[in-house]
Amino acid sequence: MKKVKKGFCWLALFFLLIQSPLTALATTQGTTSSTMDQTTSTSLPTQTSTLPSAEETDTEQTSQSTEDSATTPTSSEEATSSSEQTEQSASEEPAVATERFQLSYKIGSSEWLNGEKEELQIENKDDLKGLDIRVLDTLSDSDTSVLEFRGHYSKVGWNSDEFAGEEVFAEPINQENALEALELRLKDNLQDEYTIYYQVYTPELGWLGWAKNGETAGSTGFGSAIEKINICILPVTETDLTNEEEAFKEQSVKTMAAPEEVTASVEYQAHVQSIGWQNPSKDGVTAGTTGAAKRIEAIKMKLALTGIEGGIEYRTHVQSLGWQGYSSNGDLSGTTGRYLQLEALQVRLVGAVAQQYDIYYRVHVQKFGWLDWAKNDVVAGSTGFKYRIEAYEAKLVKKGEAAPGATSRPSVSFKQPNINYSTHVQSYGWSLGTKSNGSVSGTTGQGKRVEALTVAVDNLPVNGGVEYRVHGQTYGWQGYRSNGALAGTTGQGKRVEALDIRLTGELAQHFDVYYRVHSEKLGWLGWAKNGEHAGTSSLAYRVEAVQIVLFLKGRANVSQNGNSYVTHKVNSIKNISRYVRVLNNSTSAFSREPAPYAAKNTNVARFKGYMGRAVKEADTTSGRYYFLVAPGGDLGWVKAAETENVQSQFWMYNTDGPFPSLSVPNLNITVSVSQQRVRIRSGSRTLYTMLCSTGLGLWPNNLSTPYGNFRIQAERGDSFWYGGSGGAFYRSYHGHGVYLFHTVPIAFPGTTTVFNQIEGAKLGQRASHGCIRLSVPDARWFYYNMPYNTPVQIYY
Repeated sequence: MKKVKKGFCWLALFFLLIQSPLTALATTQGTTSSTMDQTTSTSLPTQTSTLPSAEETDTEQTSQSTEDSATTPTSSEEATSSSEQTEQSASEEPAVATERFQLSYKIGSSEWLNGEKEELQIENKDDLKGLDIRVLDTLSDSDTSVLEFRGHYSKVGWNSDEFAGEEVFAEPINQENALEALELRLKDNLQDEYTIYYQVYTPELGWLGWAKNGETAGSTGFGSAIEKINICILPVTETDLTNEEEAFKEQSVKTMAAPEEVTASVEYQAHVQSIGWQNPSKDGVTAGTTGAAKRIEAIKMKLALTGIEGGIEYRTHVQSLGWQGYSSNGDLSGTTGRYLQLEALQVRLVGAVAQQYDIYYRVHVQKFGWLDWAKNDVVAGSTGFKYRIEAYEAKLVKKGEAAPGATSRPSVSFKQPNINYSTHVQSYGWSLGTKSNGSVSGTTGQGKRVEALTVAVDNLPVNGGVEYRVHGQTYGWQGYRSNGALAGTTGQGKRVEALDIRLTGELAQHFDVYYRVHSEKLGWLGWAKNGEHAGTSSLAYRVEAVQIVLFLKGRANVSQNGNSYVTHKVNSIKNISRYVRVLNNSTSAFSREPAPYAAKNTNVARFKGYMGRAVKEADTTSGRYYFLVAPGGDLGWVKAAETENVQSQFWMYNTDGPFPSLSVPNLNITVSVSQQRVRIRSGSRTLYTMLCSTGLGLWPNNLSTPYGNFRIQAERGDSFWYGGSGGAFYRSYHGHGVYLFHTVPIAFPGTTTVFNQIEGAKLGQRASHGCIRLSVPDARWFYYNMPYNTPVQIYY
């Protein structure tokens, strides 16, 4: 071992001092040790002595009685000399300068044990399952460990291709498997200044040599678990530690057949919502579904091996139940018949196959899609989000060969992100401090204006950020600021009147941001979310306080039960019934409130340019607004000036917006006589809802539309005329030409362009002799596009 001039580990010096008399005694008795290399820990030297190697002192080396002792000089005279030199050197110059690092460890749920003098000894009776190592930088305000780790585990192999921080110790692979080899390094900002040294002890191999800065220490192929670890941190200016022992030993795995005779593949199945057990998939082929929003409820996996022994074990994280125990070799993991989704899984190989192959697997998760590949018992999927696994793939890869794809993010664990915000308040400035997660920032009851705002997020489970803007006195809406930047003004005495906030990146896909303001004269307004306005405009009312909070999508515990944004006064609202067409250039359609800048119902934006029925009229300081509905549901408010009155010929328009594509699975038609609605559906999902007029009577009376299950028949035509009445664009659904879908009545035989206005105005009421009347464009589209034999169900 080379001599270290300063900053050495004090533990080695301690062992040298207390063992010198024992060494002299053993030498006098002529005792020699034949097992020194396997039972002695290679410790750091004292400041002034260079320790001889075993080869240099074959006849002088003395035995040690403990496996943890450090190598010492070989005679009492040398020991005395070394001790004197050490004491002299220590008195002349301090051996250790400032202790910058605090090294600690614990096993499982035990308490943290601290090292001293920037070194650490770790040991356990059997193995180091559940080991957690932490290195804190005392010059930093952070309590985050500056140590990075990678481990090789029994039956599993390396936990990852990349180094990870302290969170890696909490993973199941570290809790449940014996550690056989490891690599340690300090974080990037420290590697230029300090070197981390480490060596390990196993019962089979004894103490191995020192490794440093990400080198491998330990063994593979021996099945030898680490029981003890020594760690020391020195400045890079110190001389490297050297030793005669290798830090890492590797033994090739012997199999029953020559390498070229070994074959291995993995087969797996998924039990899928509403489908059941699918046929087996193999070697990277997808099991499950994508794009169908169907959960996997259970899995089975097994190996097909030739020339090698081993098996496969796997477990699943189940909705409401958490992690299940391991299943193996074709057994079921998960549940069936309980409608519980799988949310994450782990897979590992056992036996000889684990020494030659890695098992890779990945999952397709609700809202995330395909995550990256996991390997050898690493978690794949999500936990805490309550997201379903929809599909998975698995593949065996020979040791040392490339992964089948990216491996950086095989899983995502939920943690609640924080949203932190500060307000600059009249008379107080920024002195009210930063608030978080729904706390009130600002004042109430004091008449003090908010003048500026900052917002930021941290503790994120996914990538992303936050953007926000304010509407202020005299300057209106500013541009968006982000991640802690100032929105508003300071030093100008200008009030903030409104604001909006939105999330960015993956954060916006998985979380909603809710916020509300306390406004002058109005008090607390309703909650806004995800970019909606909160506050007032055109009223000159100041914002006095703010609350902001984040929720996982769809799981908010606040409700939007009031106006979040007030821009003007609503004088009155009355009920009306009038068909209007929304102009293509409308900017107000379809607002949630009869007011400028109100949040829009974007789900019905397609209705611009199409007809709706106005059922309410609001008289406001900003003009008249109509509340529109369609046969399929509510649309929202639109300025009356941005509509065209079509009441006199509403049957000449699409009744539910643009027509959908019929290239869908399980196409079917339902007719509700009580509602006077025809619904075009894909399974149970409605694609388009039409106004209709069924028979004047109710089945089975005269002039009624029959109830029951029917199909679109072959009979069809441009027009028909019978008994003084007729229709255009007809399709038969019952009686082969007797009961039809067709337009409102035509004005005279043979026409397809002129219609009876009196009968047309009855659309939406029972009025026919038994056929089903539709608006002219609805009937024309139905005539040309509805497939033959499409199922039709008619009910009251």
